[in-house]
Amino acid sequence: MGLFDGIDLTKLFDNESEYGKKYIFGTLTDEMIQRAEETMGYKIPASYRELLAFQNGGLISDQLDESWLTTIYGIGPVAESFNGLEEMFNNWKNGWEYPDLGIPFGETQSAGHDMYYMDFSVVHDGEPRIVRIDNEDDNTIYYVADNLVEFIRLILENSVIEEKLIEVSS
Repeated sequence: MGLFDGIDLTKLFDNESEYGKKYIFGTLTDEMIQRAEETMGYKIPASYRELLAFQNGGLISDQLDESWLTTIYGIGPVAESFNGLEEMFNNWKNGWEYPDLGIPFGETQSAGHDMYYMDFSVVHDGEPRIVRIDNEDDNTIYYVADNLVEFIRLILENSVIEEKLIEVSS
């Protein structure tokens, strides 16, 4: 039994548009996962592995337009793969100066001004919580879901996601 049992992942992605195909990578291998983990310094959780085994990245279906999520990053054949997880991790961390609290896996409608992250500061049963970080508002962090499975379920329900501001003490 998988973590996404009972969830119809076939409705999650746009596999028709030419633009969307730029975000889909081939079959995920253990070597690709290991390389990505070493590059980013984070262990890829079981839920993300399972999702990428179903489809290794892609644009979110335009039928699911209530959330801000537009893209889930896949792992490319090399670390520098255009639109791949590792290249985007480096871009958001070093180029945009997002905080280093986990893996930026989901792009939003803002094209980088805010991102969905697997936040490893809070982990339950090996699964990090999901947050949205607003880069335009001094990297303000919003709680979105307890884990990736819950987040994907919310996306597929196509309802507005209720976020909660996370107060960060300095």
